[in-house]
Amino acid sequence: MKHEFKKVVRGQTELSVELTQAELKNYIEEAESEIGKNAELDGFRRGKVPKSFLKEHIDSSQILELAMEMAVRGSLNKIITDEKLDVLNTSDFRMKENSVEKLAYSANLVLFPDFNLPNVSRFKIKRVNTEVSQKEIDETLETLRASRAKLYDKAEPAQTGDRLEVDFEVKADGKIIEGGLSKNHPLIIGGKNFMPGFEEELVGMKKGEEKNFSLIAPSDYYQKSIAGKKLDFLVKIGDVKKVQLPELNDDFAASVGKFGSLEQLSRNAKEGIRQEKELNEKQKNRLEILEQIIKTTDIKTPEVLVDVRLDEMVGSLDDDLHKNGLELGPYLARLGKTQDDLKKDWRKEAEKQIKMNLVIHKIIKANGIEVSSEEAENAFNLAVQTALMRGEIENPADLNTAQIRENVAEKIINEKAFDWLEKMCVV
Repeated sequence: MKHEFKKVVRGQTELSVELTQAELKNYIEEAESEIGKNAELDGFRRGKVPKSFLKEHIDSSQILELAMEMAVRGSLNKIITDEKLDVLNTSDFRMKENSVEKLAYSANLVLFPDFNLPNVSRFKIKRVNTEVSQKEIDETLETLRASRAKLYDKAEPAQTGDRLEVDFEVKADGKIIEGGLSKNHPLIIGGKNFMPGFEEELVGMKKGEEKNFSLIAPSDYYQKSIAGKKLDFLVKIGDVKKVQLPELNDDFAASVGKFGSLEQLSRNAKEGIRQEKELNEKQKNRLEILEQIIKTTDIKTPEVLVDVRLDEMVGSLDDDLHKNGLELGPYLARLGKTQDDLKKDWRKEAEKQIKMNLVIHKIIKANGIEVSSEEAENAFNLAVQTALMRGEIENPADLNTAQIRENVAEKIINEKAFDWLEKMCVV
């Protein structure tokens, strides 16, 4: 087997491979054996068909196709192992020749960039107390009440406590802001889930009415690009409903789940809030640690990984827009932007996310972090059971078990890397 490397762009190498007739023969024999395991012919038990009969009754193209797949996969894995390559991604597979005499192909390999991991123990993060207040418990119970409220059509003007569906458009300096378009957006007046002053403007409006108004975004608004700016709103009311909340008592607790009393429900809510706060705190700590590491580490980010991440980010936006009854094309047109504009705006964020992934990868390699077969199998079984219970899978035979195993193994090993980071940095 011959192979050679040629650098394409930063972090990306083209691998060219040639296999001889003798090498291909071994893979053909292996493919015949694999097909023979499940072959059934009259007079023979399953898997016991002689090769001479198999060749007469099985389409030769089926054998050759499987042999080619095995040859590519086997040769690629051997080269990666022999050359001790740390491959992050394989793409642009190209078949150059597939004949009886020779199999030749090429593929682009994205290699893990070489960089030195700093002494991460110097990045200290203080652990935050995650106590739960009575106010947080009360708010959670109110949310539960709202989720089980009865809704009644209302022709009268909207008032505090009513549930509305609104279409809105938000502009700053005459241009629609990012995220400033939505259709059939549900909200409860008084729920305080929007910018201060927005819900108050809806009081007194009826179904089908439109209204223009302006607000000044708070100076500490989470969306920094519009913080402190004047925003112009166009809102149309699509629906108005009166909300009737259930009484907050033991009967309500029983209707929510297997709770014998409101006190039991409250305790359960408290535990749920505590777990959520701990998870949020853990995610915040992990992000802060990684941000500190990448700020002090020179990492040459492979361009192809950044491009893939940008495509994923655009795809995620497209999915979110569909959920709100919007299309990506018209949405971008009203923003006055193209997909390329979005990718340019998001490029730094995409690079940061890729660098964080590379740091985790480096930690895994440097510390020899592994997933045991028992851990992987337990996680796989749990993932399948969970998917079946949620109704996400109709037919277990349709499961892509290889992909699920790969996903759960990656999740476990990444979690171990983060656990290592937290032990080093969180005090």
